[in-house]
Amino acid sequence: MLSTRGKTWSKNIWFAHGAQKPYHPETNPDAVVNFSFAENWLMHDDLIQFINTHSQFDNKLCAYGEGYTGTVRLRTAMAKHLNTHFNPFHEIDPEQITFAAGVTALNEACTLVTCNPDNQEAILIGNPVYGVFARDLAARTGAVLAHANFGDADQFSPDCVAAYEAAFEEAKANGVTVRALVICNPHNPLGQCYPRETLVGLMRLCASKGIHLISDEIYALSVYNRDDRPVEKFTSVLSIDTTDIIDPKQVHALYGMSKDFGAAGMRLGCLVTRSNEFTQAVRSVCCFSSPSQFSMDLAAKLLEDQAYLAKFLEKSRATLQRGRLLAEELLAQVGISYHDKGNAGLFMWLDLAPFLPLDETNGDGWAAERLLSKRLEQAGVVMSTGEQYRASTPGKFRFVFCLEEDEVREGVKRISRVLKK
Repeated sequence: MLSTRGKTWSKNIWFAHGAQKPYHPETNPDAVVNFSFAENWLMHDDLIQFINTHSQFDNKLCAYGEGYTGTVRLRTAMAKHLNTHFNPFHEIDPEQITFAAGVTALNEACTLVTCNPDNQEAILIGNPVYGVFARDLAARTGAVLAHANFGDADQFSPDCVAAYEAAFEEAKANGVTVRALVICNPHNPLGQCYPRETLVGLMRLCASKGIHLISDEIYALSVYNRDDRPVEKFTSVLSIDTTDIIDPKQVHALYGMSKDFGAAGMRLGCLVTRSNEFTQAVRSVCCFSSPSQFSMDLAAKLLEDQAYLAKFLEKSRATLQRGRLLAEELLAQVGISYHDKGNAGLFMWLDLAPFLPLDETNGDGWAAERLLSKRLEQAGVVMSTGEQYRASTPGKFRFVFCLEEDEVREGVKRISRVLKK
């Protein structure tokens, strides 16, 4: 017999489980082309070469080691990395960093330490938004989500602050107390970066409402160049002087190894905050999601070699640029439009609204989106849907473009065949 929540969880499996049989043009050409997992597959060969040449382990790694939330060596290496690449206004100290087994675990931990359970306390997020936040922030925490919608406003300009405030006040009117605002910067799924003036506006809002600002910056260094339009630059919340804006103890950043480094298999994410109380609370929770000593050792070796990382990140940005341009070319050839702003992240936001089978769903756009998604899966291609990402209108799909070229080409062919029917 299971608890009520146990029964709920047993019916909602949100993860891959079992043997994978990935697409390969020669050895497995009939396999599913999966555009739903945001991983930089194009850098895996480089990463595994580094790992294979640095995988001599000390026997002390077989023990529990220094604790559950990051070795001194790893936190020191990450602090150096962040001080080099994030331009923090205050130099980051290793003691301000807490590690867990991925940013997913830290998103949940941040919710646990900001929201009281089952008390109508909420995390505020803006739509569209990373679809799995609905699980990460709410599944086990007892928190609820409050959503901001932006209408015709640019959600990356300072104009977005009014929409967030309206959502805060609406939640309050409905008996929901917002405890934190969470943003993805760079944004998932739109691939845009928040400019400094918008981040300052959001800080002022959080200060006025007495809530935390949590910035998930997992794609911080996956920002690539464009030659055809102005290039957006990443600005970390850590780089802003918060004097006369907000108490720095209300501002927190999340980062990890899975995106910029193509190292999702390391299962390593970190929280960076100047609040000692927040740090201690999260560390207490994260003893349940401790990273492996072996993963921490490999990550420390990678982060300590900043000369190697500079070349690695330069190559990564170049491959992302090529992958994005190839995807744009292929999509244009088959008449698929997409969100054409931004130059960050591993994905594109497609607009398949013109292809929705509305005549088969009595004009129900969301039902038509689900039907189209099912047909795409039957044709051997998987993408995350706009409904999962809280899109404002039906027909949006998130398309991860940083796969091998043969796989991207085959996937677009399959999408095109479905849309032509």
